[in-house]
Amino acid sequence: MAKSTPVFVLALVAFGAAVTNAQPFTVTPQQFEPFPNEASTRIADNYTGFVFDYDKGTPLTVTPNGMLIPNQVSQNPYLSTLPDGGNGQAILRLGPCAGNTPHTHPRGSEISFMLYGTAEFGMVEENDGNNKLVIYNITQNQTIHIPQGILHFSHNPTCEPAAFLANFPNRDPGVQSMWPSMMRIPTHILNGATGIDERLINGLKAFPIVTTPGTGGEECLKRCNLTFAANNVLTPLNASELVA
Repeated sequence: MAKSTPVFVLALVAFGAAVTNAQPFTVTPQQFEPFPNEASTRIADNYTGFVFDYDKGTPLTVTPNGMLIPNQVSQNPYLSTLPDGGNGQAILRLGPCAGNTPHTHPRGSEISFMLYGTAEFGMVEENDGNNKLVIYNITQNQTIHIPQGILHFSHNPTCEPAAFLANFPNRDPGVQSMWPSMMRIPTHILNGATGIDERLINGLKAFPIVTTPGTGGEECLKRCNLTFAANNVLTPLNASELVA
């Protein structure tokens, strides 16, 4: 009785025949482009977003003592044609005693370059870093690095104007402001986390939010002959979003 040919041998023979009869392996250059549509989109847009003029940019916020002008995908759609996460910027112009309130960027680290003047930059480390507070005074032509997701803030402690350029390795780094976020947490949760009387917590929730750039620091305001009320834009918290 003749022996049958093993199945795997038949498979190998069939594979060899297929390879012998196959057409040569060919590709088009576009198949090696990771995002082939991006280049065509940039061409169609005539490269209008490669250069961004902050003097012509639309401020996200304006207060009596400063302004924030972003160059991110929500303001510059051209950035959507960049590969991977892309990149983005924002310029913050600060008057005397003005600054950026405590916040985080959930999708990008920040590298801020001081254009002119002085700013006090601070950040609070994560829990594994014992929530250590780190503060530096940054002056013209200096850069500070702020890790992604770390709570940080900035403030101009002088009576002269200042400005810095914040750079991000993401077209949309996002921002979460600490104080309005905290105030939306139910009062009983904040009471359990702090032991602060619930009536006091509800009183804090009644205060408005300062729009960035915000001016503050009682000593700085007095030294620079400024008043809190005249140099800030205040926005009440939406009462329907607050949980007592």
